[in-house]
Amino acid sequence: MLEVLFELPLNLLGLGISAFIGRFAYSGYATVASPNLLRLTFAFTSVAIGFALLASGLFAGDYSQAITTAGLAAQAIGYFFIAFSHSLKSFDFSPHRHLLLAPLAITGFVIPGNSLEHLVRSISFILLVYVSIETMASYMQGRRTSTLMIGSGLGLLALAELLSWYNFIFPGSFYVAALSIKVAGFGLMFVPFSKFGLTSGLGRMNSQIGSGL
Repeated sequence: MLEVLFELPLNLLGLGISAFIGRFAYSGYATVASPNLLRLTFAFTSVAIGFALLASGLFAGDYSQAITTAGLAAQAIGYFFIAFSHSLKSFDFSPHRHLLLAPLAITGFVIPGNSLEHLVRSISFILLVYVSIETMASYMQGRRTSTLMIGSGLGLLALAELLSWYNFIFPGSFYVAALSIKVAGFGLMFVPFSKFGLTSGLGRMNSQIGSGL
């Protein structure tokens, strides 16, 4: 019961933050019809669905593991849309040198007897490492605060997935910390979306935030 008291508010907070980011992205898409913002809308909507499933899994009894895995898979799909959006915008479909980090990143996750949940987290980690590195590279070029916050948020999400992996080795030791860091990561990403959505006009989101993703 004590675990639920910690996890439920964090999942609900993550749900609210990601849903609002998705709303701002969709509002920007409706204004400027940017495919990039549409992909981000799908991304954060999928992440919000993932948080909703994770929250409901706390009360699912025998189906808890299956619902939790489905929630993590939904979030992995969201991370894929973020990475895909970044790769289309920045590299015009060409492979990038940082993709070489993928085999290195996955090595630490490949252990005998992996569960499906474990593999989903591995995929999420790889996607987040890739897109956080590329976003920080974009920051080094443009020096925009919004890009720095988005890159930092993505980095925290990658760290959260790494801690979640350690939770498989030491059950119950890192889960709440990982979930807290994940919510903090989305909180960092929420700031530039809300700032440009509310004060600068949704039509400017494509040029300001879109350059970071």
